[in-house]
Amino acid sequence: MRTRRGRRLTRGLGPRRARGGVFAAAALTAAAALAGTGAGAATATAAPGDGVRDSAFAPVPDASAAAPAPGGPDLPVWRSRRAAGPERDEELRAVAARDSLDAWSVGYREDPSGVNVPVAERFDGARWNATGPLAHRPSGGAAANGKLDAVLPLSARDVWAVGSWNDAAAFQDRSLAEHFDGRRWQEVPLPAEAADRSAYPSALAGTGPDDLWTVGVTAQDRIGAPRPLAYHWNGRAWSSVATPEPGGDALLSGAAADGDGRVWAVGVVYDARGEGRPLVERWDGAAWLIVPTPHTAGRGESLESVAVLGPDDVWAVGGSSTPDGTNSPLTLHWDGRTWTEVAAPAVHADLHGVTAYGEHGLLAVGEQQGVATPAFTMRWDGAAWHAEPAATDAAGQGASLFGVAAVPHPLPGTPTAWAVGSTLPQFQPTWRPIVQGYGGVPVR
Repeated sequence: MRTRRGRRLTRGLGPRRARGGVFAAAALTAAAALAGTGAGAATATAAPGDGVRDSAFAPVPDASAAAPAPGGPDLPVWRSRRAAGPERDEELRAVAARDSLDAWSVGYREDPSGVNVPVAERFDGARWNATGPLAHRPSGGAAANGKLDAVLPLSARDVWAVGSWNDAAAFQDRSLAEHFDGRRWQEVPLPAEAADRSAYPSALAGTGPDDLWTVGVTAQDRIGAPRPLAYHWNGRAWSSVATPEPGGDALLSGAAADGDGRVWAVGVVYDARGEGRPLVERWDGAAWLIVPTPHTAGRGESLESVAVLGPDDVWAVGGSSTPDGTNSPLTLHWDGRTWTEVAAPAVHADLHGVTAYGEHGLLAVGEQQGVATPAFTMRWDGAAWHAEPAATDAAGQGASLFGVAAVPHPLPGTPTAWAVGSTLPQFQPTWRPIVQGYGGVPVR
């Protein structure tokens, strides 16, 4: 079952847009109930050609048709690549890369009966290949189902993916974790929440095979009283770890390790008026702590992804929204002491993913409003953000981008980053996965 996508609370609730199925229907209800101003407000993707204006911006053209930022003839560009499988009624939600010869993407596909089943694809240096993640099979004979929202490859034989599955009998969504050992996927139990609370793990981060984190949100009966979740893997089992009281309804959407045994998690918290403001938490080795962030009063603001260049060089991205629902990119920077907002291009867009690119650069991806191809990308060159066109070929038409990952050790002629998504936000009769590669030359 497909549903027109609106603002959401995380993959069942959240600041990202709902992705089909029963999860999407829950998201629309939750967003309308929780937010009045800004990032929590329920808004559908604008129809192609809709004009979007506010006092801060003139009408903005489709950035996918704009010229690349200055950078010389060797500046990489985004190009469409072919996903694995049937490429029909499928959405890719996240991507991660170990190197040029090993990258992973996960998501879900709607099968012929209308049930969402997990998808995991692997890039072998030449093409993307389908693997066989397990759909969760509920007791009582209900159809096996599930969706994957994050992936983390630690080695060729140690790959994790997390998401959720629909427990239709209980009217809840349950957390889902799967592990790939180099030959096959196997489901691994995550901590059980209360019977009346759904759980949506949405991001993965960690320092090694015995120190992994997944963060996300739990919610009563799918949409009520959302609270951040944090589960930790110690090499043997997953356990639930307490997070601080955020001061309102809240969720976590993104996570990244800083290489020093610490982990950052980002999301959104809603005040009593329903106005969203950025939420940043940090695991200091012993406990999760809330780190203060700037917020512009009167705007709804949320964070969806975080990337680490160093312990004193961390970036978080998301969206900022006016009361009328007009969005703009939000980028925050941590300098080791405080978070500050950094100016982003004046485009009506939300950012869903960010990755560290090269030595000092960043790539961010997301969705624009009011254009035929929502896919939007930005590049940080060490001094400023520049809007760049996503793939403009036929395969890129109608695309939205939800995840991005730099390739740590690119080989000549291979992409230096991957971005994934789908055409579902445009609500085409047949939607398809999107895979785009950035450049074909090594990062210098």
